[in-house]
Amino acid sequence: MNKKKIAIIGGGVAGTSLVKFFVNDGRFNDDYQIDMYDRKETLGRGYAYQEDNEHLVVNLPAEQMSLNDDPSDYLKWLENNGYKVESYTSRSIFGEYIHDTLMSCIKERDNIHLIESVVDDLVFDEDKKSYTVFFNEQKNSYDAVFLTSGEMTYSDPYDLKGETGYIYNPYPIEENLNTVKGKIGIIGSGLSAIDCFRYLIKHNHSTVTVLSRSGELPSVRGTYYEISCQYLTLETAFSYQENGLIPLDDIVKLFEKELKAQGIDKKLMDRKTDRPEIDLKFDLEHLDEVGKIQYLISSLEDTFKIIYKYLSREDKKRFLSDYHHLIQSNHSPMPPEAAKQILDWIDEGHLIFIDDMASAEVKDDFIVGFKDRRDEHFDILINATGPVSDIRKDDTTLIKNLYNRMLVEPDEFGGVLIDKDHRVISPRFGTLNNFYTMGALTVGSDYLIKGVNMLSHETYDLVNHFLTYNNQDISHKN
Repeated sequence: MNKKKIAIIGGGVAGTSLVKFFVNDGRFNDDYQIDMYDRKETLGRGYAYQEDNEHLVVNLPAEQMSLNDDPSDYLKWLENNGYKVESYTSRSIFGEYIHDTLMSCIKERDNIHLIESVVDDLVFDEDKKSYTVFFNEQKNSYDAVFLTSGEMTYSDPYDLKGETGYIYNPYPIEENLNTVKGKIGIIGSGLSAIDCFRYLIKHNHSTVTVLSRSGELPSVRGTYYEISCQYLTLETAFSYQENGLIPLDDIVKLFEKELKAQGIDKKLMDRKTDRPEIDLKFDLEHLDEVGKIQYLISSLEDTFKIIYKYLSREDKKRFLSDYHHLIQSNHSPMPPEAAKQILDWIDEGHLIFIDDMASAEVKDDFIVGFKDRRDEHFDILINATGPVSDIRKDDTTLIKNLYNRMLVEPDEFGGVLIDKDHRVISPRFGTLNNFYTMGALTVGSDYLIKGVNMLSHETYDLVNHFLTYNNQDISHKN
């Protein structure tokens, strides 16, 4: 029997987790061959954890960043490799951990190969049920593909890409921001913006201005709580199921009952004023209260992930419009030390926040307009708005080609259309067996699946589905 050949496109957290689960599954043997594709800089690290400045810190505690079921695995790795064992490490150090995990998985394995190249195209042969991967003017044929290419390309909300002095994508920050001079504005106020101004201020830029529509920063990580939900459980949620869907109004009522049962003031969910100096101080002074909200939401990740798939189209729209920002603002908090540093920089005049941004254009310099009709001028604008979620706006060659030949279809809520087993649904070919995707490309179906643990759990399901399906196929042929 010929080997079943598998291509994994993307070598970050999800790709490495796939390899780990394949290797640790007794059904994976020499009848299979895996080729993993990625750029040399990100192969076994991922885009977010490539080598970069040491001040770019992971916003999750180290004990929540393990790539296996042992929550102390990353902490043990830090100790064994001579790093300081601390809750918040740099992203590049975590990238080393991912790389070491991958290399240990493929050690002494002749049927797993790493290919240091970007994939430019992917073609499906309907007659042969095979996939051809094109890379670096070469091509290979496969029986299965796992597309885990990570975040899509950066958004460009004011169409400034290519303008002198405009930094469209700040990463790697050490490379892209080390020579900027003059009056600097950063567009966006999320984690990418924090990365940018931390780097700039620590590298002797006296003043940096953060520009955004809302002015909202991530919340501050509060006190840890072990929370067991009493009302918002999957069993209770499914008791409200009607015609295969769960009404959003019932979920909201259950969540409000859960808040009350956990002793959480409902008003704290919507506590943000969009004034960073006020919001950060509030969280730092109420770590117990905000911690309980954050760890309640963390405890509900699996529940939200499943319930989200059972919302109607209209309920999904309403959830994303009315409730998602409340969940999101408490889901990825920054370390308290980072919040204190930001407050110090604000007090010292190193960091200025201006919200209600409305426009940006370039003439002799960059002119940023605000809703109150005033303008600010900048020599440098750094785009920290994050990646797009609509594949039609993504400009990577592979995604453009997949969309152009109708191998993938946009999900109206982001990413690509997939079935419940993460198989791609093509407008030309229907559900594609043995073509799976996970991560940024499944944002429309996978609610909150961004963290290391969540990605790891989901990739386990992908591997299990693939091996179950294909081992049945092998047995049938034999």
